[in-house]
Amino acid sequence: MKLETLLKNCLPLKTRGNTDIEVSGVEYNSKKVKPGALFVAIPGFKTDGRAYVFQAVAQGASAVVFEGEFFENINLPQIRVANARSALALLSEVYFGYPSQKMYVAGVTGTNGKTTLTYLAESLWKEASYKTGVVGTINTRFGNKVWPSDQTTPESRDLQEIFLTMKQAQVSHVCMEVSSHALDLHRVDGLDFDAAVFTNLTQDHLDFHRDLENYYKAKEKLFVSCLNQSSKKNRVAIVYGDDVYGQKLLKILEQKKIPNISYGFTKINQTYPEKYSLSLDGFEGRLRTSLGVLDVCVPLMGLFNVANVLACVELGIHSGLNLKQIQKGLSGCKPPPGRLEKIANKAGLSVFVDYAHTPDALKNVLTTLKALAPGKIIAVFGCGGDRDPGKRPLMGYEVGSLADVAAVTSDNPRTENPETIIDAIVPGLNRAGMSPYSQAKGYLVEPDRKKAIEKALTLAKKDDVVLIAGKGHEDYQIIGTQKFPFSDQEIVREHLGPSTPLRDHPE
Repeated sequence: MKLETLLKNCLPLKTRGNTDIEVSGVEYNSKKVKPGALFVAIPGFKTDGRAYVFQAVAQGASAVVFEGEFFENINLPQIRVANARSALALLSEVYFGYPSQKMYVAGVTGTNGKTTLTYLAESLWKEASYKTGVVGTINTRFGNKVWPSDQTTPESRDLQEIFLTMKQAQVSHVCMEVSSHALDLHRVDGLDFDAAVFTNLTQDHLDFHRDLENYYKAKEKLFVSCLNQSSKKNRVAIVYGDDVYGQKLLKILEQKKIPNISYGFTKINQTYPEKYSLSLDGFEGRLRTSLGVLDVCVPLMGLFNVANVLACVELGIHSGLNLKQIQKGLSGCKPPPGRLEKIANKAGLSVFVDYAHTPDALKNVLTTLKALAPGKIIAVFGCGGDRDPGKRPLMGYEVGSLADVAAVTSDNPRTENPETIIDAIVPGLNRAGMSPYSQAKGYLVEPDRKKAIEKALTLAKKDDVVLIAGKGHEDYQIIGTQKFPFSDQEIVREHLGPSTPLRDHPE
């Protein structure tokens, strides 16, 4: 492809050298540059991509794109841009042939619920015999192909290549998680969305966004920029209307005349449940939808999953499904790994692993379990290192308010001292009125996550519920800068093996 053709989409500030040349690829990782590739030097969090320009040139790059001043000692085409990340997205869109224009694309954003919604959409579309693709936190997949994910939303160049691969495999419908980081870092620029879903917004990622308003503004971009600028004619925003930020978003959508549907538990929304009942096996309910009344039986627990289903019903309707297809797809859906995942065990204990790693997510999960558990709630949790320290006491408060026993431990401590993280959590437990463990209640501290899980399981009786929160589907633990194999699920299975008797012992 001609470099001149690529550049028409990214509006360079200035160029130097001959742009009437062939380009054989687009890369942002200098190690992946092959002869003839266009190298885009994007600013990183630790190093600037400009530092790798010479390595890219040495490996045969045909031209370079960057922010800042021209390089005086490089004898090949140079392209200066205002924003290299945005340029990477727009250049990749052209190079890979605008693949998202050829399929139905739904983007899901929000603090919680993104992964579950993509799984629900996949279940609905598969029931309708659509070839379906998913891009998200757990993995990227379509057909029998699965790639593990390093981040919720891949870099723009990789994302465009994924969409091209899906298109070539005749995938017709894609549902993807869109993180606030991805929106601020232009990873989804150039994607043509048919639908965008807003699930909620509560405190998270403030180490990156600094405050909730900036966090919201990042989420808003999916709607006022990406969806609004999409080439698709029949676009819709599906917004949780019971959320304060959802209401704010709905007002903006109305001002900009972007088609929208609100969902929630109150009748001010267009889509809401007329009635529902919850159990440890899921929920049953009657939903008021834009196509009429729908009776559902869904094997997903919790009030928050009622909201996720409401959003997915409207997404299904917008994508062309009828209520019968939606009903069948919902009844056959499976919980995503690590999302209130019940771990079967011979001990007969109710043990759940969940990804809840924000105050609101912990509150939702614990409220669900507390309403359904006949015995005590025992929660194992920690907070990630090098991430939003402000939420640590808030998470402690939610656990202290709703659990009977808490085992405070490590999550992914990264480069922080685990005990420093725990010290920031404990004041929240104390504020909620929880004291150090005594007489079968209170909190205990165990920085070793494996030992903390085992201690919680040892304390549990037959009617108790154990929640192991924070890591969900993750099969690793990050200590320092290294990943070590670690699975909450496997720790439970190892501890509650076939030889473990059903217990109902005194404390």
